[in-house]
Amino acid sequence: MALPSIQFGGISSGLDTKAIITALMEAEKAPLTRLQNRGTAIKARQTAYQALGTSLNTLLAKVQAFTLMNAGSARSAQSSDPTRYTAIANTGAVPGQYRVKVDALATATRATSTAALGTSITDATATGMLSSLPLPGAVTAGTLGLVVDGKVLSISVGDPATTSLKSVLDTIAAAVQAQVGMTDASTVVSASISGNKVSLSISGASSDHDLRVGVSGDTSNFAAITGLAGLHAADFGVGATSATGSSLLGVARTTAILDAAGLTGLASTATGKLTINGVDIAYDTTTDTLSAMLSRINSSQAGVIASVDRTNDKVVLTSKATGARAISIVDTSGTLGAALGLAPGTIGAQLIGQGSQVTVDGRTVTSDSNTVANAIDGVTLTLVDQSTSTSTLTVGVDTSAVAKALTELVDSYNALADTIEQVTTHAQGAPAAPLEGDANIASLTISLRSMMMGTSSAFTSGTILSLGDVGVNSGAIGAKPGTTTRLKLDADKLSTALTSDPARVAALLGSAGGIMQPLITQVKRYTSIGGVVDSAVRGMDQDIRDNARAQVSMQERVDMRQAVLEAKFASLEATLSRLQSTSASLTSTVNSMTGNSNSR
Repeated sequence: MALPSIQFGGISSGLDTKAIITALMEAEKAPLTRLQNRGTAIKARQTAYQALGTSLNTLLAKVQAFTLMNAGSARSAQSSDPTRYTAIANTGAVPGQYRVKVDALATATRATSTAALGTSITDATATGMLSSLPLPGAVTAGTLGLVVDGKVLSISVGDPATTSLKSVLDTIAAAVQAQVGMTDASTVVSASISGNKVSLSISGASSDHDLRVGVSGDTSNFAAITGLAGLHAADFGVGATSATGSSLLGVARTTAILDAAGLTGLASTATGKLTINGVDIAYDTTTDTLSAMLSRINSSQAGVIASVDRTNDKVVLTSKATGARAISIVDTSGTLGAALGLAPGTIGAQLIGQGSQVTVDGRTVTSDSNTVANAIDGVTLTLVDQSTSTSTLTVGVDTSAVAKALTELVDSYNALADTIEQVTTHAQGAPAAPLEGDANIASLTISLRSMMMGTSSAFTSGTILSLGDVGVNSGAIGAKPGTTTRLKLDADKLSTALTSDPARVAALLGSAGGIMQPLITQVKRYTSIGGVVDSAVRGMDQDIRDNARAQVSMQERVDMRQAVLEAKFASLEATLSRLQSTSASLTSTVNSMTGNSNSR
């Protein structure tokens, strides 16, 4: 932007030419000032209309949500025994009480290996080293604690690569026998493997002895791996002549590659394919582990959950869906399914799921799942547990949902009223509000209030004809009509209306034939594209652009006028300066001539 020129007015004339120009320009700038004020007023009106549009859209959203949710028809459902079933009700539910009994829960189909997967360990194979046997996990060297008749004994577990299972079991048996023998000299204790489990046996005892396996300071996991951890026989001797571990010894190795997992009948292949419920699960026996295969099944779309039953050394497939549906298991290529005891031909080994059954008021209803939606119209039951007797389900009007929706509607209307007041009224002595006297706003205020407080045209009789009849009012009882433009909700009156005639309340507040749809239509006249608010805002956009162009044009005229005045006064000063110079020169000449004459 160019810097203004430096002016020294009135040097020759003695006049304050700058002040004179400023005074003259004030009059010239009056039209520009009016344009600027008008531009500010237009923007204020536009901002006011935009605020009005926001409040109207909020009101519209609440009214539309009210009708979409059918809040006026909201229902509640309360079970007298939620440990057996819970319930939710929609707007189609008929208020009343129902007698409900859960006869059976829906269950999922389970397919289980027909036999243990791993190679059983026997007394004969127990001579193998701990690290080479097909145990459930890798045994660590360290100490194992035993408590015999209150005496803690420490058993050493050596390097698994050089220590056999039999040697550790024999050490345990010898230690127990030595301790028991201190009070029962003829007792013989032995350790063996029976049915793929560790068994400690006692004979010749004359009394019972207390035997526990495992103490808090153990450094070897031998007891956990062999199923002895936590073993307690309080009557070991006369009462119980043996104590057996809880889990199998020889099992399938889930973390070894399939070829080395100990699965009987598995054909080595790099391109195996197990198909479950029509979904192909690819595998490579030379690189995939059993654990990886089960994870792959679980992340597929086969619709089953695969797991390992470590106690029985079996794979279990459980259907994700309940109901009487068999799990289809096919060895499309390779023999993994057969090696796992799952396919082919294992339908007989599957425990087929069943559907649920519930009795409502003497009528029996079945479902494939534990979610029953066809027993009571508009009510969905979620079955939790089987019951032996009936309980009561109470379906009623959800007064809290209706009250919440109506409160939000009233709040949004009041927020709109606040906005209208802010943009149409002003305090005494303050400037006029931007939309003061606007006919559109006056019409909106009258029409909305009339709809909110008027009766529904759909009803011609009855005691519930308007929002006022369900508790919406414009102030306390006895207040002077017209003294407030805000609404309130009387919760007690709403509750009374819902109790006396819930169907009429639902109809009044519903989306068809009630009071809400005309309200939606009216508000949309203002908020829709091309509506009152949109048209006003768009029109003012054009007014703002036109005003801005007019201001630019007027500013140019003012600037030109100021330049002309400055040039004229500068010319005047120059002329006066020349005249003053000529006058001075003439005076000097005259004075010179007068002096010469006197000297003669």
